[in-house]
Order: sequence, then structure tokens, then C-alpha cells
Amino acid sequence: MAQLVRLKYDESETFSPGGGVTGVEITKASAKVANIAFHKDVALHFQQPDGSWVERNLDWQKNFGDYDLFSGNFNNNVTTQFVIHYTVDGRIFWDNNNFANYHINSGQPNVVADRTIVLNKAVARRGSEAGVGFVFTTSWVEGEIYVQNLSFNKCVGIRLTANNWIASEDTDASFSETVSVATGTSEVEIWSFRTPEFNLDESSLNFRFAIYYKDLDTGELFWNNNFGHDYVLSKVASATIE
Repeated sequence: MAQLVRLKYDESETFSPGGGVTGVEITKASAKVANIAFHKDVALHFQQPDGSWVERNLDWQKNFGDYDLFSGNFNNNVTTQFVIHYTVDGRIFWDNNNFANYHINSGQPNVVADRTIVLNKAVARRGSEAGVGFVFTTSWVEGEIYVQNLSFNKCVGIRLTANNWIASEDTDASFSETVSVATGTSEVEIWSFRTPEFNLDESSLNFRFAIYYKDLDTGELFWNNNFGHDYVLSKVASATIE
């Protein structure tokens, strides 16, 4: 069965912010789910320090066509092991990191989907370019990818089409920054991309794309393509998906 729920980002840590305050616990999580019915429940299912398992519901944030984004921030909760639980149309689905569960700890307190890559956001842009006596409308896509730091040597990017895969273009992303955490070492990086600026292709209303991550040390190649359906982004200027 195709995967219908996928972790976007999770962070869980205990820290002391100062001013006499110690032992602050916080867990935050976000997940994407396939939009197969209107009513749906998404939850973080996690193990507490005493070994017991509990759930905290994630709140709906926004719909992006064929998928929805849910997220939640939980004070006084911390975990080192969790999965994402998705209930829709009387059916239950899990993202359990390919049956291994997600594991984090005080030294490495954050993780992304399948411990590889996930789209953070993509934005459609338009511009103009002067020709001989007239002006061309141009278009491109820019955005960010969350990357698990599996290896220093890696290639991250986007494969995009403006005409329903008649032609496509690969664009490598570049390292932007590491996602900040309160304590420990962040294992999640932000890589930014900007596709080439071409004349607006009006044969299709949307861009379609997938993102990729190649570990250059092992040769492993990972793809994220919105549950097998491609990410779909309107060509309208400033249209955004997350």
C-alpha cells in the first residue's frame, strides 16, 4: 500500500533557558497526509520517559490540493521515540520510519521524514525580460528542502516540469543553514533552490516536481514526490505549497 502519511519535521528536547528556569520540555511536530477524505485525524504517537506511550493530536494547518499539513507544539512533553498516526475514513495509517520508528535523543534532537528529505516550501515566481520591441513573461520556482544530515557529501535538488513531463529540468539546491535547536546538535539542514528562469509556458496551469537527495558517499538516491503524485504548484505568481 502506498504511503499516505509522512512526517515533515520533529524536534524534542529538554533545556534550561536561564533566569533560574530549568528542565523545560518541548516537542514539536509536523506531518503531511494524503487528502483522501475531508474528515481526518493526525497525531504524534510517542514514548514518554517512563516507557509508556501516549498520543497528542496535531492541528490542521492548510490544504495543498491533494495533501494537508498538520502540526503541533507540546510543552511539558519530551520523547526519544515516536511515529505518526493518521486516521481517515475509518482506516488507520502510520509513518513509522519503515517499521523502525523515529528515534531522537538529547544529542541529536530533530529528524525529518524517513530520515532523508522533505519539502519545506516552494513558491512560484514571475518576472519579465525585454525582447526586440516587446516583453516576455518569465517564470520559475524557488524554495527550501529539509535534509537529514546523513553525509557531508551530498547532492540535493528538484526535478521540475512546466509542461506535464514533456520536458523536465534538474536543479541542484545549495546549503543554506542548519535548523536551530536549543541543545545538542541539529541533524536537519535547510537547502535552498531556484530553478532557471524560462519564458512562461502556458500549455499547463501548474508546475509539477519532485525533490531528490543523493548521498555521494554511498551512492544512495532518495526521492520525495508527494505520495507518488508529484508536487503540484500553480504558476500564479507567489503561489506557495509547504
